[in-house]
Amino acid sequence: MNHTEEKHIANDNRPKHRYYPSWLSLSHLKFRRDWRERLPRIISRFTGYRPLDENPPYPPLPFPPFTWLAKLPLRYETWLLAWIGAFIGILLIEAIMSTSTAFRDVYHAPTIITSFGASAVLLFGVIESPVAQPRNFVLGHFLSALVGTAITRLFVLNGKYQGYLDNVAFHPSTFVNGGISMATALVVMLVTGTAHPPAGATALNAAVQSQIVTLSWRYLPTVLASSLIMLGWALVINNVGRRRYPLHWWAPGPVFVIPPEEQPDAQLRAQEEAQDEAEIQREVTEEGSFRTESDPSETISMERDGRREGSVYSERRGSLHERRASEGSMGSAADGMV
Repeated sequence: MNHTEEKHIANDNRPKHRYYPSWLSLSHLKFRRDWRERLPRIISRFTGYRPLDENPPYPPLPFPPFTWLAKLPLRYETWLLAWIGAFIGILLIEAIMSTSTAFRDVYHAPTIITSFGASAVLLFGVIESPVAQPRNFVLGHFLSALVGTAITRLFVLNGKYQGYLDNVAFHPSTFVNGGISMATALVVMLVTGTAHPPAGATALNAAVQSQIVTLSWRYLPTVLASSLIMLGWALVINNVGRRRYPLHWWAPGPVFVIPPEEQPDAQLRAQEEAQDEAEIQREVTEEGSFRTESDPSETISMERDGRREGSVYSERRGSLHERRASEGSMGSAADGMV
């Protein structure tokens, strides 16, 4: 097998790369405009939108006291806004659930669903996390509440279930319901792409907390209202400073890269020859300068006889081609071994 066949086989063993067709250019791509771009700047900011020419950390709101945030290190700003966000976020839910006639007098809902304390850590402290984005937060809680309530309603068909919850009697169905509700809610979140860790507690509460079991299907609007209250406040507090929330509403935008066009073989060969010429010329020039410094008489003889310089030039070209050929054969052999 000659060298050409070996090189052809080695090239066939190389991984194949998919390239966009040569006719594809930016003019053929259709970009979907962000609907938030049409909103006034002050409104679009609180939906998480930032102009493409801005890079993080983003400038805060352009009026006091928010302009003062730019004087703080970013981590101090994060700590400050996280504390304010979590404090007011929990306070808002508690206030609405305690004073609203519908939730307090009709639903008899608890002051707050405890799983929203864990959600506050994500929505105000780790706002860049994928599980803290609106889709995961709202749908994760709602689907978990739905799954937990539906499964619990099946267990409640056993008349003694409430007694198990009140610790009046003992039965393993209480533990089984909690495990089934939480595990099923986890799978539902994974299937729908709405994983939100605190939502696991939302499903568990529907199974093991007596007050929430009594809520029955009224648990769903309670969870949904709590989610929207906390999300609305997160959109405000997380966008007054140098960060932005959310990073996306439904799913991250697609990212694509157009690779550079492949250069024809003739153009590549021309570039290699130009590089060879430049390298040979540099070596000959350096050798001539060295000989001039070491032996001026030899330089005079080279000037009288141009054939000697031509032979040196040809010798350099031959050695360079031999070196490139040996490197190519070694590369082909290595590719064949791989």
